[in-house]
Amino acid sequence: MRATALWPFAVAAALSAPPFVLLAYREGPLPAMTGGFGEKTCATCHFDNPVNDPGGSLGVEGVPASYAPGREYPITIIVRHSDARRAGFELAVRFADGSGEGHQAGTLRGPDARTQIVSVPGDSIRYIQHTKLGSDLVGPHEGRWTIYWTAPSPAGGRVVFHVAGNAANDDASALGDFIYTTSRFSAAPTSRLLDVSTFRLSRSPTVRLSR
Repeated sequence: MRATALWPFAVAAALSAPPFVLLAYREGPLPAMTGGFGEKTCATCHFDNPVNDPGGSLGVEGVPASYAPGREYPITIIVRHSDARRAGFELAVRFADGSGEGHQAGTLRGPDARTQIVSVPGDSIRYIQHTKLGSDLVGPHEGRWTIYWTAPSPAGGRVVFHVAGNAANDDASALGDFIYTTSRFSAAPTSRLLDVSTFRLSRSPTVRLSR
């Protein structure tokens, strides 16, 4: 990966520049590079290896099968590859279908300086991604980040997490890196069922029959 310069101009340049002139960033990728809803992926810059090469992996842990409105969930992203010397990611959460399809679903929070929130100017979608500090590996050939997602309240339907990861060789170029993409879904909560444990059964009145 190559360190960035002139970040304010990078977003505009990405919209028109061909892949071979785009720079990669230790400080974090451009926003809108998750591959979701027609977006590009980090392979726009890191284009010399196939996406989702079998020699590595991108994992996402902690996405609930069904979310509770307003609840905060820890989500962990793991990038692994035997050639990785540095790693990065970008994640977005949007409504998967319904009237809110493609819109922001809930809020994202980074707990420390290893992650940051970015967006495309004029767009409401928020992306969370690594920082330069966060691109350092945490184990042999492994990048790992835990971020926090607060589910939408009120619930607005099923949501989808789109994630892109980069297992980079840290050779100061956009070549030789491995890009991974994946997605996870979380269903909207179902109607609350009657919780019978909250009720006390009262003894039926005794009826005496006279002869």
